[in-house]
Amino acid sequence: MIIKDQPSYFPDNVVVRVSSRDDGTMLDRARETIHAPDIESLRKKFCENQGLEYKNFVYQIITYGDQDSYDVIGEVTRPDNEGVHADALFTRTPGIGLFLPIADCVATVLYDPTQKILALLHLGRHSSIARLMTKMIEHLQNQGSNPNDLVIWMAPSVDQENYRLDYFDHKDEDEWRDFAVAKDDGIYLDLRGFNKNLAIQSGVKPENIYTSPINTATNSNYFSHSQGDVSGRFAVLAMIR
Repeated sequence: MIIKDQPSYFPDNVVVRVSSRDDGTMLDRARETIHAPDIESLRKKFCENQGLEYKNFVYQIITYGDQDSYDVIGEVTRPDNEGVHADALFTRTPGIGLFLPIADCVATVLYDPTQKILALLHLGRHSSIARLMTKMIEHLQNQGSNPNDLVIWMAPSVDQENYRLDYFDHKDEDEWRDFAVAKDDGIYLDLRGFNKNLAIQSGVKPENIYTSPINTATNSNYFSHSQGDVSGRFAVLAMIR
């Protein structure tokens, strides 16, 4: 874990941390199991280094398939190291942590200090298209949140200049026009900018949205799928104390 890369925007009762390559991989995509003992030992050690116990966390499972909608939101009230399939998790329960392995996609923490609700989102291309950010804020509003109160932090992720797609069917849509740039070799997406814009449109104050300046594609301290780290993942964890 790199101290200077940790967010400092949340109140003292909220712990948010991001691991680095030196902590080891928090998920090995090359393995048949996502819970190999040696990988779990790295997760446990990372949590212990923050004064936390991995057994008190919910492991967030992200899947890609024809059956996935990429906008599944789940509330958790008890730990689950085996994992919960969801694109976003939230909790009101102190002592229950959220744990998300990531590489390039935008792990995003939302916290409502008034309602004391904590959420962790996986914002990749698919969930961005599905407008998961908008749906999460709407869901929190249904839980009593006011978007004006929300504090948002976006973890280290890939910059637009390094996130190239061969094609992107939505590039000419109004909401993507400023965040999908067509070049000779493909389409370049600004996932952070797109999702920040969705949050602002949903009523979140711009000054309450913080984005890590770290580009995972060029910073060797973090795993980057776009740069060949097909199996390795760093992690973001979040917990209300």
